[in-house]
Amino acid sequence: MNLRRHMMLVRGGWNAQRIKRVMVYLSLFRLGTGFVAVLVLITAWPVALIAQPVPRLKVAFPTSDSTIVAEGTVYFKGRADTTGTLFLNGDAVKIYSTGIFVSPLHLVEGINELQIDHVIESDTLHKRMVVVYKKPLPPQPTTGFAIEYVRLSAAGDLWLQPGDLLQVEMKASPGMSATFYKDIPLFEVDTAETQVAGIYRGEYIIQSSDSLLDQHIQFSLFDESRKTVSTNSRQRVRVLNQPYALTGLTTANDVPLFYGLGADRLGGAKMGYLDSLVKLEITGKMNDMYRVRLSEHVQAYVPVNLVRLQQGAHFRPYSLTGSWTVSSDSTNDFVRIGLSERLPYTAAVQQEPTRIVVDIYGAVSNSNWITQKDGLIAIENVWYEQVSKDVFRVYIETKKPQLWGYEVRYSGTQLVIRVKSQPTTLDLRRLRVAVDAGHGGSNVGAVGMTGVLEKDLNLSMALKLKSALERAGTTVIMTREADKSVNNGDRLKWLNAQHPDLLISIHCNASVNPLVQGTSTYYRHQAYRSLSKHILAKMRKLELADFGNVGGFNFMLNSPTEFPSALVEVAFLSNPADEERLLNTGFHDEVAERIVDGLLEFLEAAR
Repeated sequence: MNLRRHMMLVRGGWNAQRIKRVMVYLSLFRLGTGFVAVLVLITAWPVALIAQPVPRLKVAFPTSDSTIVAEGTVYFKGRADTTGTLFLNGDAVKIYSTGIFVSPLHLVEGINELQIDHVIESDTLHKRMVVVYKKPLPPQPTTGFAIEYVRLSAAGDLWLQPGDLLQVEMKASPGMSATFYKDIPLFEVDTAETQVAGIYRGEYIIQSSDSLLDQHIQFSLFDESRKTVSTNSRQRVRVLNQPYALTGLTTANDVPLFYGLGADRLGGAKMGYLDSLVKLEITGKMNDMYRVRLSEHVQAYVPVNLVRLQQGAHFRPYSLTGSWTVSSDSTNDFVRIGLSERLPYTAAVQQEPTRIVVDIYGAVSNSNWITQKDGLIAIENVWYEQVSKDVFRVYIETKKPQLWGYEVRYSGTQLVIRVKSQPTTLDLRRLRVAVDAGHGGSNVGAVGMTGVLEKDLNLSMALKLKSALERAGTTVIMTREADKSVNNGDRLKWLNAQHPDLLISIHCNASVNPLVQGTSTYYRHQAYRSLSKHILAKMRKLELADFGNVGGFNFMLNSPTEFPSALVEVAFLSNPADEERLLNTGFHDEVAERIVDGLLEFLEAAR
């Protein structure tokens, strides 16, 4: 929308006095070839990204004059003219400078009447609304003589080995007899646990004599007269009872190793990542994951689509280790360990003293010497242990307490561990700092109650941080400087190619509960906690609530070990008080300065 048309719309909808009070529109920071930065200010009021005039009163929830909900606590929210006073059942409700209001509603079961009054001088707007709190019905038992559903222990098809446990559940008519597979009995569970009668469960240990080959599992229900109803599982089951190991090779770089089958919106918890063409022993399949045996006592899961099964008979992953060399190229130190094939590995960092610990699964020591060459800049010492018959553990002790990055990769069948040296001078003027503006393009992120998009706020604050760092003499690299879509995987590949010293990713938080607020920082690796801790301490100077320093965070841009990183969730876009501050570009300047202060403290602590 051009400026002239926009101002005509504003004048058509608002009087002159209101125009003087309220800033109407901000088009954020479209920079680069072919883009123009536009900032339209009516007064010096904090910037609000509002494309349309605010109505006198617009209730976003309840959504209608009569609304039915299934929760006991909901939130009365919407937008109102800031020159007025808002009351809910006689109690004043705060209207923020953005026009947003939010107030919790603690409902009683049944009908809850809301009397809403919006007062501007002598003019009062009255509105009556009703919210009906209708508790969800408890689970109901299956009626008649029927099987309602059957479930196996995983949602998808299963590959199991002899010795694995097949666990099943069935919901059917209560008080019956039931079986599954080879007439194995199912037992009805106490309703105190399930809250409904007719839940049957059972389990069976897979035997070497079982010959299931992608077959459905049959379930049967019997009444007293032995009348029977049967059904089959949707999933199929295969028993891996071939006389040799089933093996596969990873087909890409950075294949994730998962601890288990749990997941959330960021994916399941990960042990680490594997290089391409790593050989894995596959012992099962659940959902879209292969279960793999790393050692006698350690298993993991990898995505099916990132592993190619090897045809025919292959030996399990195994190798003797060769002798080592430890050398430097003046920027990085390298530990090189010879193997006969690419074995799976995991890496972690111990602290006080700082050590990188790499476990190589299926490796057995035949290392008779370790050559450590002169001129090492990051590594103090290396050694190993054979901690079990099939786990070879590498220790790399660093010279400095603060780890600045490491990488584990294969070169042929030689495992190479690259350890990054500490920058020569811990001065922002000597560092390369990567700044990531979260989301972008079609990925808008969270949306505030005013309609502001997270992607735009992230970009604004990231550009402010870039400017603040450049004033300090820092070399800054940006994952995006305009409103464009950039896949996080592509961001990570690009960042690794740029070799930054540090990464700061800027986001805004959001919650379904609009009262949750505050600033927070996030890290994945314990070795990089110090960076996020110092930034959070400085962000708290902005008088934002403390939402915490969150560790082990499973965000893709926190995952690389090659450089320290911190995710900064500046404030909650879903909270009206936090959103009010986020809409102020002056606040963006303050955020940038506090992050720079946190970086300076981190560098001072690392000296």
